[in-house]
Amino acid sequence: MCAVSLQAIREAIDTCAESDTATFARQTRNAIARAIVAEAMAHEAPAAAEHPPPDLRPVVGPELADTLAALYAGGDDWTSRAIDALEPLHALARR
Repeated sequence: MCAVSLQAIREAIDTCAESDTATFARQTRNAIARAIVAEAMAHEAPAAAEHPPPDLRPVVGPELADTLAALYAGGDDWTSRAIDALEPLHALARR
């Protein structure tokens, strides 16, 4: 994955404590969408996360929190997790 794109996703996830749920969901959804497009353009080795993600469960619930935490970690199959996160993030952003 493009290291810059993964970093943008991580930065969006890191804002969960600073934003209301809808804003957090919108920013994270948009970062994921941009990262998927960037991945389609060029593939680079994923960069490891420098720290674990923040506790997302109070903000987005347990299932989406698990999906976002796995996405935050990166890995070869990150796009599947990213796509899985788009719809629930979009629903939260529309609240």
